[in-house]
Amino acid sequence: MRRGLENVQEALLECISGVKGRGKSGLSAEQEAQLQQAVAELEADGGVPAPTRSGLLEGRWRLLYTTRPGSASPIQRTFVGTDAFAVYQEILLDAEGDGGARVNNIVQFGGAGVLKVEAEAITDTRPREGFAPRKGQGFPLLGKSATYPPAAKDMRVDFQFDTAAFDLTALPFKIPYPVPFKLLGDETKGWLDITYLSPDGRFRLSRGNKGTLFVLVRDDPPTDRLLAAIMSGANDVQVSELVDAVEAEGGGEASPAQSRAIQGTWRLRWSVQAPNANALQRLAGRGARSFQVVGGAAGPGRLENRLELLPGLRVRASAACSPQGRRRTRVAIDGVFLELFGLRVPLPIKQNEPGYVDWLYLDDNLRITRGNKGSVFVHTREA
Repeated sequence: MRRGLENVQEALLECISGVKGRGKSGLSAEQEAQLQQAVAELEADGGVPAPTRSGLLEGRWRLLYTTRPGSASPIQRTFVGTDAFAVYQEILLDAEGDGGARVNNIVQFGGAGVLKVEAEAITDTRPREGFAPRKGQGFPLLGKSATYPPAAKDMRVDFQFDTAAFDLTALPFKIPYPVPFKLLGDETKGWLDITYLSPDGRFRLSRGNKGTLFVLVRDDPPTDRLLAAIMSGANDVQVSELVDAVEAEGGGEASPAQSRAIQGTWRLRWSVQAPNANALQRLAGRGARSFQVVGGAAGPGRLENRLELLPGLRVRASAACSPQGRRRTRVAIDGVFLELFGLRVPLPIKQNEPGYVDWLYLDDNLRITRGNKGSVFVHTREA
C-alpha cells in the first residue's frame, strides 16, 4: 500500500475511534470535516481495481462506522446504532452450489445469539438468471433508494434479501425475522458500491443504494480467506492476491525453515508454476493429487514428493533437505521413481544442482512456499 494512502486510512480510523453507535454521535465538526476529506481522498483513488472481481473482497467484515441519512432502512436505525451489538457483513461472491453468490448482514447480540439477514447477489461477472437489479426509489417508509448507475464496471454488488432469522442461544430453534420478503418485490433489493478496497484487503469503504456510507475492516484472518478461495475454485489472480495478503500480514512461525512444524505430510492445494518449472511440478499443477512428506517416514533430513496419478500408479521423488537460514530450505533431489503397485522404475529426471524453497508462511496447518524457479505452492497438513 502506498504510504500516503495508508496515512489517510489511519487518519480516518483515528477520526471515528471515539464515535458512539457507529456514527450516531461523538464526532466534532472538525472531526467530521477530517472524515469527509479522508473518505474523498480514498474514494478518488479507489484502491484495488475492479473490487468485485478481487478475492480480497471475499469474507467477513466488521462495521465500524456508518452515516445516517433519512433514507436509512429500519434495520439500520434499530440495530446498527447500538454499541452493545457487533455488526458484520459477509461477502460470499465465490460461493459454489445452488445458492450462488451471497451477501449476509449479521448482528451479534453478545453471547445471546445473532440476527442474520441473507441475500442473493450478482455482479458484472457473476450474473444470475432471472435476477433483475432494483429500479426506482421505492416507498419512503422503507427507505428511499438512489437510482444512479455505478461509477465504474466491477464495483457494484446488486442483492435481494430472501431470508432472515434470529438464532438465539437460549432457544433450540430459529425465529423468523418478521419481514415478508416474497411480498415486497423490489423493496427487498438493493446495491452496494465498493468505493475503496485497500490493497492489503483489510479495509474498505462502501456506499449503499439508500445513500449510506459504510466503513468496514476485515474480521477474518487472510489465511482463512485464502483457503476458502482455493476450496471454492477462485481463479489464480484472486488466490495470488490472498497469498500476498497472508505474506504481508506476517504471523506464523518466525523461523519456518528451522521449525519442527515443517515435518509431517502436506497436501498441495494450489500452485502457480513458473515457465521453467520441471516436469513433476507441471504435472502436480495440472490437478494430480500431490503430497510432500518432510522428515518422519521420509527420514531425518529428507523429504519425498508423491504424485498420485491413478490408483496404484504414482511418481515419487526423494531429496535431501536442510535449512539455510531462517526462511530457506536447500533441496537436492537424488531419486525419482515411477511406482506401479509397489514396483519401482527409476526415471531419468536429474537435478543439475540443488534447489531451494523459501518459506512465505508456516503454521500448524498451512504452509506457503516459493521455489527457486519462482513457482508458488500452498499446502495444508494431512498428518
